[in-house]
Amino acid sequence: MRLCVWALFLSAFGLAQAYLPLEAGRTWVYSDGTVQKVVSRQGDGVVLEYTKEASFRRDRLRLKDGVWLLGVELPQGVFAYAPPLLLYPGRLEVGASWSSRGVFQGQTVALSGRVEAVEGVEALLGRFNAYRLRLAYTTKKGGAGLVELYLVPGLGVVRYLSGGRPVDLVKTAP
Repeated sequence: MRLCVWALFLSAFGLAQAYLPLEAGRTWVYSDGTVQKVVSRQGDGVVLEYTKEASFRRDRLRLKDGVWLLGVELPQGVFAYAPPLLLYPGRLEVGASWSSRGVFQGQTVALSGRVEAVEGVEALLGRFNAYRLRLAYTTKKGGAGLVELYLVPGLGVVRYLSGGRPVDLVKTAP
């Protein structure tokens, strides 16, 4: 199994209503062609859809005391995390760290994250003060990934670095 790192970190949008507007239909478009859309929102559940070229994924999230990844819908079917994977704690502050483990398609996935700083970032949409987060995942079969992202409350992830190259938010719409 190969995790789609570009989709896993983008689940940051589900942080909480205090951070982001999560009404159905909200979209975010990135400079690498990734499009994220809130497909549905019911109670503390959110379905986020990601498309990039021919790739498709929907994350099923629960927003309660943090952001929990319940499962993923791929073209091959719907797959659950057991237990759900904590993507982000309910509150972000500099120095906060978290970790979580879940089994996905028979493979253990471990995720750890840390809020590194609040800092200025110049992205395609402008200059922002953003939380700089560092997320890492590993799988039992040797898969690994590291992503650094810049989250602006009320807007979303304005930039992320993956493989050392920046990808910027270019458009968001209600």
